Amino acid sequence: MRILLYSDYPALLEALQNESRRYSGLEIIQAHPETEALTLPDFQFMLLAPLGTTAEAGAPSCTSNQLDLWQEKVSALVELCSLRQAQIILISSDLVFSPEQLNISELDSPSNTSLLAKSLLDIESKVAELPKSIILRTAPSLSASCTGGLAQLIARCKAYKPAETLAYRGLQPLDDLARVLLGIILQIDAGAKAWGLYHYAGNEAVTQDELCSTLAGYLNIEDYPKASSSSHKSMSSQHLLDTFGVHPRAWREKLPKLVEQLNEPAKTS
Repeated sequence: MRILLYSDYPALLEALQNESRRYSGLEIIQAHPETEALTLPDFQFMLLAPLGTTAEAGAPSCTSNQLDLWQEKVSALVELCSLRQAQIILISSDLVFSPEQLNISELDSPSNTSLLAKSLLDIESKVAELPKSIILRTAPSLSASCTGGLAQLIARCKAYKPAETLAYRGLQPLDDLARVLLGIILQIDAGAKAWGLYHYAGNEAVTQDELCSTLAGYLNIEDYPKASSSSHKSMSSQHLLDTFGVHPRAWREKLPKLVEQLNEPAKTS
């Protein structure tokens, strides 16, 4: 089975390829978003990740202008999947919800009026026009990419810069997100008719303040300001668990390893 990641997101591609080695018969390939739909190779599943690296905790926020290309492309991609009888999974975001919406599930209607949220919802609605499609809204991710959001948070800690006033409904390492995505794909390929909207967030809501304080502890940075806030937000993954049996995992378990990987270049340079 061939899975096409249609996104300029190398860290997610690497995570998917690493996870795919646990199974036989899976091939993960990538196409840049500027690739014309009709020139794409054959595939059975298409993964769309319009936010790319901006979906990571600590990364610069995406703007609605950055999604303009996707607005133009998605309809053609949906039509292509329909013609090829392929299935599509969109990786969306909890950013469609407003900060005031604290505890959310798939039953809650997004009320964020920002241009970014509206652009994401437009992309979601276009993908949903394909009957055999899945929209997976996620909390921010964590990666060991030296250009990723976690690397920028570590640099912020080392420079003793204060955290931003952000509260995350959860976090998940990219290898955990890859586990979830391939778990969904394999069950659908085996005949599960479970298309629709799902949410996924790794266990434990956290503020960026708390995350930076935790990172400072791992990095042995003395006198870094202690966390003074906590997150009261959450995003339920129960629907995904009930449908696919995919359990949410705790992101804190993988955080020390990610920090170690990001510090390796510094140790050897």
